[in-house]
Amino acid sequence: MTFYQLAFCYLKRKKAKTVLLFFVLLLVSSMILSTSMIIRAAQDSKAAIQEKARSKIVLEITKKDNKITQREVEEILHLEEVSAVNCQNRGQAFPDNFYPVTANDSMEENNQKITLFSYDDLENDSAFDEGRYRLVSGGYITKDKRGAVINSLLADSNGLELGDDIKIENAEGRMISLKITGLFLSGSERKQTEKMDSADRIENQIFADNESFSQLLGNTGYYKVSVYCKNPEQLSMIEEQLRSVLSEKVSYTSSDTLYRQMALPLDQITRAANLMLVLTLITGIVTVSLLLCMWMRSRQKEAAIFTSIGKSKYSIFLQVFLESFLVFMVSITGACGLGSLMAGLLQKVLTHSQTTEISMHVVLQGKDIGSLMIWGSFIVLAAVAVSLFPILKADPRDILSGMEG
Repeated sequence: MTFYQLAFCYLKRKKAKTVLLFFVLLLVSSMILSTSMIIRAAQDSKAAIQEKARSKIVLEITKKDNKITQREVEEILHLEEVSAVNCQNRGQAFPDNFYPVTANDSMEENNQKITLFSYDDLENDSAFDEGRYRLVSGGYITKDKRGAVINSLLADSNGLELGDDIKIENAEGRMISLKITGLFLSGSERKQTEKMDSADRIENQIFADNESFSQLLGNTGYYKVSVYCKNPEQLSMIEEQLRSVLSEKVSYTSSDTLYRQMALPLDQITRAANLMLVLTLITGIVTVSLLLCMWMRSRQKEAAIFTSIGKSKYSIFLQVFLESFLVFMVSITGACGLGSLMAGLLQKVLTHSQTTEISMHVVLQGKDIGSLMIWGSFIVLAAVAVSLFPILKADPRDILSGMEG
């Protein structure tokens, strides 16, 4: 008979031992499956956090006349771990069809100007993102939505509304027209002194898109660029790459606090689950090994006879391994059923005290079953090897003669 035929016959003959081994492996498999679901759910949540947290490195020029050029921005965008950039600029210009808000009677040029800020995406990396300014009506400007966001008090003093066009010109007389897309307030407008020039007042800050800014004041580069990273874990490496592009012409400020705060509880869960997995594997190997070792005492004679009649030790090993492996495969079915029931319980336990915006979704997936098959096979292989080693190492004649004596 072949080794697999012998394996099936042994399992049929020793039903009690087979059932006992099944329940032991079912318990071990369920624990492995539970920890695998937790680890995989934590990894999936961490991947979602990497996108949601939008970790970045902020580049700001150290010298006023040495701005970040468009060529350098394009080079940054080609870096593998960079997902997006938000370029920012600022300058001063003269209003044409409206008047700046001022309480100062000065006729100086600085009291006749407005301050123009430009962004690729105004909603991020600005006073709006920091909460210092708030949009009271309309929408933000983006790369795809050109226009201007102006202060609500500036609009009121000039009778301007959303959708109206404002005209701004530079010192050389070049003029652009911008449609008002949004109105904002700061809450600090009334706290400013009357002596403050118009160019320095909050009411006269106008936010526009970079393309309009370049048309008015020229494509002179950017004073600040926010570089968004795909993987927050690679911020140090990305900073080194940015230094090779920009050298020391800018200051580098990493911003991944939100990611660290959100990832910390997941890291703690992962470490605990990994420790539980290691303990489960060790316990599984020890328990199954002890069980098989006790049974192997009664099979010493069987193994010695097989060896004496010419069966290879490799064939005997395959038979015993197949016996345990078949029971393990059946236990996987039971473990999957228990795993589906435990998923909901684990979900409640892990998210009960959750404070982050990212939630863990503990569900049974194919990856978890695959992980169970790998680790379970390792346990069975190790346990069979430990239990068979003394028998296969011994001389069959010594085993048989010892039993006869």
